[in-house]
Amino acid sequence: MRFKKRLLPILMMTLAGNLLAFTPTAEQISQFQNLPQAQQEALARQYGVDLGSLTGGAANTVTAPVQQAPVLEPVVSEAKPEPVPQGAADNSGGLTQFGYDVFGNNSLGLTIVDNLPVPLDYQMGPGDVISVQIFGKTNQNLSLTIDRDGSINLPDIGPVAVAGQTFAQLRQQLNDVIKNKTIGVDVSVTMGAMRTMQVYIVGEAIQPGAYNVNGLTTITQALIASGGVKKSGSLRHIKLMRKGQVVSEFDLYDLLLKGDTSKDLRLSSGDTLFIPLRDNSLTIEGQVTRPAVYETKGDTTVGQLLSLAGGAKPQAYLSRVTVRRATANGLQLFNLDLATSAGRGFKLQNGDDVNVSAASTSLRNAVAVRGEVVRQGALNFTRGMKVSDAIGSMDDGLKPTADLNYALLVREVNANQAIEIYQFSLLDALTQQNSAANLTLQEKDQIFVFDNGLAQGYWFDSYANSKAKPSGIDKARETVDVETGAVVEQDESATLNIAGAEVASDAAELRKASREALLRPIMDRLKEQASYGNPAKLIEVSGAVKFPGLYPLPKNANVASLLAAAGGLTQDAYLTSAELTRRKSEGDRSTIDRINFSLKDAISGKYPVALSAQDHLIVKSQPGWQEGMVVELQGEFVFPGTYTFRRGETLKDVVERAGGFTEFAYPSGAVFSRESLKRQEAERLKFINAQLKQEISAMSLRRQGSTAVSDPAQAIAVVDQLDNVVPLGRLVIDLNDAMKGDILANLMLEKGDKLFVPALNPVVSIVGEVQFASNHTYNPVLTVEEYIASAGGTKRQADTDRIYIVKANGSVELPNNSFWFSRNYAPLEPGDTIIVPINTDYLDGLSTLSTATQILYQIGVAWSAIKD
Repeated sequence: MRFKKRLLPILMMTLAGNLLAFTPTAEQISQFQNLPQAQQEALARQYGVDLGSLTGGAANTVTAPVQQAPVLEPVVSEAKPEPVPQGAADNSGGLTQFGYDVFGNNSLGLTIVDNLPVPLDYQMGPGDVISVQIFGKTNQNLSLTIDRDGSINLPDIGPVAVAGQTFAQLRQQLNDVIKNKTIGVDVSVTMGAMRTMQVYIVGEAIQPGAYNVNGLTTITQALIASGGVKKSGSLRHIKLMRKGQVVSEFDLYDLLLKGDTSKDLRLSSGDTLFIPLRDNSLTIEGQVTRPAVYETKGDTTVGQLLSLAGGAKPQAYLSRVTVRRATANGLQLFNLDLATSAGRGFKLQNGDDVNVSAASTSLRNAVAVRGEVVRQGALNFTRGMKVSDAIGSMDDGLKPTADLNYALLVREVNANQAIEIYQFSLLDALTQQNSAANLTLQEKDQIFVFDNGLAQGYWFDSYANSKAKPSGIDKARETVDVETGAVVEQDESATLNIAGAEVASDAAELRKASREALLRPIMDRLKEQASYGNPAKLIEVSGAVKFPGLYPLPKNANVASLLAAAGGLTQDAYLTSAELTRRKSEGDRSTIDRINFSLKDAISGKYPVALSAQDHLIVKSQPGWQEGMVVELQGEFVFPGTYTFRRGETLKDVVERAGGFTEFAYPSGAVFSRESLKRQEAERLKFINAQLKQEISAMSLRRQGSTAVSDPAQAIAVVDQLDNVVPLGRLVIDLNDAMKGDILANLMLEKGDKLFVPALNPVVSIVGEVQFASNHTYNPVLTVEEYIASAGGTKRQADTDRIYIVKANGSVELPNNSFWFSRNYAPLEPGDTIIVPINTDYLDGLSTLSTATQILYQIGVAWSAIKD
């Protein structure tokens, strides 16, 4: 490698001297071609050699134009560059050395600058190329290079000395000379290529050495492109030396902190950049803008170092700043007050560590407001301040979503930071300045304002954005009721799709979420400060209130304020009687007392009830209160529809209210659906599904060696169909007996019941393993066997021993052998369905599949009967 680097310059100079007289060897050309493309181009330009003749490209017979010099080109050397510093981490607690990261992420490769504008004060020198355009009487384009003696040769005029002039002076001189010598022409002078010169970067540089640069290169450009300064190098005493003399001392901090480039001078040929060792560093950390290790010049005070670090943060505690100093006698600490001139003027020594700590976050001479207020946070406290002073007016201080009936004031009462709670009405506090609700505040009090649940985006946005847009008129359409199978005609455009009374509104959810979020930290503090003999000041309210749960017990609590905390009473609350449960400790025993009282009297204050910690208030509901007590009548009623009923009413009562049946009704085929049965059926389906899967898995394990057993996955797939079954909640009833007043048949109604009475449909259906599942006109003289024969008979896999009949009302009958041949017994009625199940033994002998198949058929019985 060393031989290659020594050979290449010799090769290039030889080629430059006489390209045709010397033919390089294949080894020399190979060495040249192995260099990076950028270095090949740089060497070719430096020695005036055509790159194409060496790389196998097309030979260029025309003299190559002079190229622009690179900004920085490292001279080939054997030294390997050190890694570029990334933040220059220091040993001072992980802090970085300030300023060194400016050299990070910069390429050390060749950077070519094309068409670089030349400033007018650029000093011309040997090697610079000038482009002169003469037009008018004669036209000429000249490319003139300044010779070593500092002159250029103008055709027909002769040499003109230009070295040492600025570019502006040269342009003016050439313009005057040419116009004086040649009449009738105009002259345009521009800069061609700038000269290449060599400079040196030495000292604590990442990659010291000699560099070829152009005439516009400055100190910072040379430093950055050469890799930067080592961590041991100084950023504040970089020396620019020319002919052995220091011409300038560059402080990089002026550029980094002030943006001052006045001392970032341009380099000249032969200049040396010397980077000395860093001899002074101070560390500052904590609550400052730029905690880091800084290099300082001369005597530095704490105030000057704080200025270097960008100043203190708002939360800095400047009255107690610590300076740590390592001395020959050990570690020495100084506590300074930067609020004084003596503290700011404290002189630091090399290696000192300054720590600016944070101020206390606890409230001092302040109160805080949280929740649904316009200006949330800490406020300056003044003696005599009230709630209305902290919040302001209702219009300016509160959000529209603030709950005016329930607010809390939390107050610290001792050095252990134990708290007390005060409840008040915001409405009274802000509208009646002299009311008891307008509490007088103390230092460090905190006010909590809750959400009233109003959807702010709807109620307070512009009317145009909140208007509902009609989606067009939908005509009435027929739909099938899933529970009963009745065909119901509904006018979709006329039906309000609004949640029922049992579904919590968005407003209720918002109010509940606001209470939970703001009360949780208060409840935690009350629990933490509880001790033996001093229970946590919490109280529970349940029953007919909007937000039952656990609440903090205020100092000024009563039954009315507790109900306000729980969002108020619901519409079914029972005001005549309420119950208060209280735990009492007697020695080592705990007992429960129950206090019954009139809620109406307690709210009005006629019979005040004292509340204690851990009490439980139970608000009762009105006896017999029910919501949603409706039953839906579908089908052949004189007045079908939805009817409200009271507890105790029966099927007969509601049918009579609907005017009875029409002349086409078929009560024997009535379908009755009940919500409670639907939920129960859904739970049973889940249980059966899990039980069947467990049974199939156990059976597959017992018969692993048997080839007669089919794939258990197929059995599981059949069982999985149970997940897709919709529970109907159907109850088999005898509507004819119910209308006769039979006590057992005349069911008591429940919320959500549906009754469908179809029209008489004289059809008998045959489904299952028959040749052609079909529907047949009812004929009372035909037997079950004859109906099956009319469907083509049974298939080979039919289980003829388990044929059963699903009656029109949903009941199931199992015909015995006499049914097949007897014509005197008539088991079939209009609307009945004959089911011929599959013989699972015919498939694979897996008994579990037989159970699953029967279940699936039985579940689909109601729907099969209804749709036919």
